[in-house]
Amino acid sequence: MQYIPVLAAVIAVIGILAVFKRSVSQLKENPDNLEKIQTKLFIGVAISESIPILLIIYGFINMETVSSIDELFVPMVIVIALMVFSIFYVFTQSRLDVEPEHKPMIRTFGFMGMGLVNAIPIIALVMLFLMVP
Repeated sequence: MQYIPVLAAVIAVIGILAVFKRSVSQLKENPDNLEKIQTKLFIGVAISESIPILLIIYGFINMETVSSIDELFVPMVIVIALMVFSIFYVFTQSRLDVEPEHKPMIRTFGFMGMGLVNAIPIIALVMLFLMVP
């Protein structure tokens, strides 16, 4: 049962990173379409988070405390590693091949992406902490 939030975090991060990568590459090609690209990003994130949100709800409904905290070590490490990877990925995508005049816009887009991509993993960590005996 402690791997339900991990599964939700993995699905959310993979989907959101794919949408973010596509959006950043479109923004680098045509920075004048920022509003349209942001709208597509938010729609893609909402679609990518639909199954993870259902998994989180299912996990909260069926949540039980574990017998030992050792059972939560591996799931927490996976979620934290996923968060670190997602931050690194968003950071590199928003820093590579950016023209100097568009850097502030791409940087802001990257910070927005970091918040979006780490939302479900943070919820997963909270859920794992609630399972502590």
